[in-house]
Order: sequence, then structure tokens, then C-alpha cells
Amino acid sequence: MVTIVDCVKRTNHEGSEFVAFILQGELEVLTSKSGNMYVSVRKASIPSTLDLDNAKMMIGKTLPGTIEKIECKAFEIVNSEGELVYVNHRWQYVPEINSTEQHQEHFMELEELETETA
Repeated sequence: MVTIVDCVKRTNHEGSEFVAFILQGELEVLTSKSGNMYVSVRKASIPSTLDLDNAKMMIGKTLPGTIEKIECKAFEIVNSEGELVYVNHRWQYVPEINSTEQHQEHFMELEELETETA
């Protein structure tokens, strides 16, 4: 599950404003390069068709799914130490497959097994 923790106004490449939800994943315990343990959460944003006032009412609601690391074309960011670094990934919300899609996949797998054994 992911939680809607904020909503912000953004501008698309055509200059039109829209509202985006900021999503936060589950708390994770990680190990640093030096071997120390720390906790973190993954965050991602998704666009919305809601206006800002209605979007703010959604803060705190949960959505089924996870936030996954997705490979992409390298781009520059400034890290927490103020250094310019290149990254080739982004964090993206991946919705949980609904039960109808899961049943269809399972049915197709069963049909393939029946064809192979016939």
C-alpha cells in the first residue's frame, strides 16, 4: 500500500497547470555503504485531474500498489551534499493488479496447460 502524503501544483511542457499527488511507500530498513542501518521511504508522484482543494481532501488515503525503481535515461540532480550527480532511475507508482486481471491471467495459464497436455 502507498499513502497520499501531499499534493502540489505542477506545470506541464505545454505550460498548463495540473495537480500531482505525492505518494509514499512503506517504511524500509536499509543498510548504508558503511554498514550502518537506517530507515527510509520511497516517494513518487502521479498526475491528477482534481483541483487543489479536492486533492487536499485525499491526503491520508491509501492506494493498493508499491513504489518501484524504474530505469530511465540518465539525468542530473543535486544530491544532499550539494554535489551534481547523474542518476539513471526514477521512482514510479505501480498499482496492484486488480482481481479481475489476476483471474484472466490464471485462466489463460490453465488454457495453456490444457493445450500442452491434450
